[in-house]
Amino acid sequence: MPDSELAERLLFRERPDAARLALQPRAFVKAIEGAGVSCRYVAELVGDTPAFAAACADPNLMFTRDAAVTLPWAPDVYLPGRMAEPMRRPETAVLSTALESLGLTRIEWDGPEHAYLEGGDVVPFTRSGSRCLLIGFARRTTFAAVECLRHALLPGLVDEIFAVELAPWRMNLDGGLVPLADDVVVAHTPSVVSCTHLTVTGQHRVDLFGVLRELGITVVEVPQDASWLQQACNYLCLGDRTVIGYDMCPSVLSDLRETAINVIDIAGDELVKGRGGPRCMSRPIYAPAAVTAADLSGA
Repeated sequence: MPDSELAERLLFRERPDAARLALQPRAFVKAIEGAGVSCRYVAELVGDTPAFAAACADPNLMFTRDAAVTLPWAPDVYLPGRMAEPMRRPETAVLSTALESLGLTRIEWDGPEHAYLEGGDVVPFTRSGSRCLLIGFARRTTFAAVECLRHALLPGLVDEIFAVELAPWRMNLDGGLVPLADDVVVAHTPSVVSCTHLTVTGQHRVDLFGVLRELGITVVEVPQDASWLQQACNYLCLGDRTVIGYDMCPSVLSDLRETAINVIDIAGDELVKGRGGPRCMSRPIYAPAAVTAADLSGA
């Protein structure tokens, strides 16, 4: 298709080189397995199904983070996404089939037609033993969906939600803020416009970065262009302070390593043209064992 139609029809920022685009996800999987974590491919879990065949026309299917949400403290359940972009909506059926083939049970949530949810906007973390979700809302996830999740999840599955209003140009929360360990967050701080703390008893505005400072968390700052064009905030967390990120912004990687984060860097110059990073290309399945450092850091 013409380059001028890529963004509208496929949601890609620019045209990738097909051969290199095919190689880079394989290198990503190799990096994960090299760190001692096993991987499963969506295709092997769903098989030859009509839903998978339909979704394969969508290259965004490689961003498996978005079509579902899993919780580290509730490893046997998942929440289906509800995609704002029409072309991505078949992805939810594919990821649901994959997760259910692994034994996870679907948690239904209901809401109005404009209640959209993408997994890239949902980051689990804990503070003082409290099960928390950071949920970004702007272009892909709406505040209506946040309110739906509040009713569906609190207090049985989640103790509190931080609803993070994103700058209107920011696509997902994990493009602008990701916790990497219990004491390190990487962020483009201007991406956060405001934050509302939601519990079963009510809601009130809070300073998100003030909350993080009170927890003793270091915020590693990322420039806007690096966060947008190089996905320099987007990392897959593997536990024990180990993360996988693109090799495109050496200054941010150096800053992270100074905080004792072990960064495994991979090539992503073609993948980033689809506007996603390593976190976007993964959907963690949590073991029923004790919560790990990766879970706490919002892997």
